[in-house]
Amino acid sequence: MSLFRPLHHRTLLSHFSRHLLRLQHPFYLKMSFHDYPNIQTPASCYVDFCLVPVGTGNVSVANEVAEVQRLLKASGLKHTMHSAGTTVEGPWDEVMKVIGQAHAVVHQEGAKRVQTSMRAGTRTDKTQTAEDKVKKVEGILSKD
Repeated sequence: MSLFRPLHHRTLLSHFSRHLLRLQHPFYLKMSFHDYPNIQTPASCYVDFCLVPVGTGNVSVANEVAEVQRLLKASGLKHTMHSAGTTVEGPWDEVMKVIGQAHAVVHQEGAKRVQTSMRAGTRTDKTQTAEDKVKKVEGILSKD
């Protein structure tokens, strides 16, 4: 017969694990919990996003993609379109703003609903563009 009921045992482990993680996790050691409104966004980022208009009645999204590409060009941000989305690079706030504007443009084109999947990356140790990342891998492959 067990000394602990299963639920009680899980509760104790969960409570203990939370406190143990809090002591060991560097995030808790470096950050004040009292100044959230003043946390700055990262200086730069790259975001790969795929914007999908929903309910347009058309299986093609080429017109909407073209309009988003016009917006990105006008923004002045570095961007690269690929077959499943677009990568945008620049200051965090500007990149997030232009993705929001992309939603607005697609809504203006008649889409009642827009869904976007995004992957964002930031670095603090060095400046690296998406093109730099691709060139590094291509350099490795060129040695094959």
